[in-house]
Amino acid sequence: MTRPIIFTLAFFACLPLVQAQSDWWFDSEEREREITGVDNRTLEEKSFGERLTLGGGAALQLGSATLIGASPQVGYRINKNLIAGIGATYYFQRFKQTFGNSDQYIFGGSAFARRRLLPKIFAHVELESVNQPAPFLIYPVQRDWTTLYWVGAGYYTGLTDRLGGGFTVLYDLSENPANPYDNPTFRGGVSLGF
Repeated sequence: MTRPIIFTLAFFACLPLVQAQSDWWFDSEEREREITGVDNRTLEEKSFGERLTLGGGAALQLGSATLIGASPQVGYRINKNLIAGIGATYYFQRFKQTFGNSDQYIFGGSAFARRRLLPKIFAHVELESVNQPAPFLIYPVQRDWTTLYWVGAGYYTGLTDRLGGGFTVLYDLSENPANPYDNPTFRGGVSLGF
């Protein structure tokens, strides 16, 4: 009878030691990131994929003038204050008129860089080239490439360690009359780190 009691006491006496040894294999930093959502590693410790960001904007307007489009961007964190990347643009417009609909589309690409100036304020430069219908009514419709040189600043706030949102005010230095956007232009969007 004393043997089972001694065995039980010995078992419970060793239980804390067994439990303490069971965590030796688990990466506590990885576990902390999973629980809190906060990544305390330096940028140099992160992989290529962890340094990528996905962002951009989208447009939707319905009615007598319809606009549907998106401008996704992929960026790479060069250091903690600098992101550089590329983007694409596609917009479809339809103007409903009494004598028929007028459809047009705009597509293109861009290269950009953002530099953090203050904790939530950044400077933005971008070279964008868009293909659009020629500004004069020519039949058959001809298309032209228009190059835009954007500079501006923005505000960004992180919602979590990997998700944030903000807005940017940009001015086209070329002041190209064929610019399909307003000058200055306002952008808003969401950014997601992989």
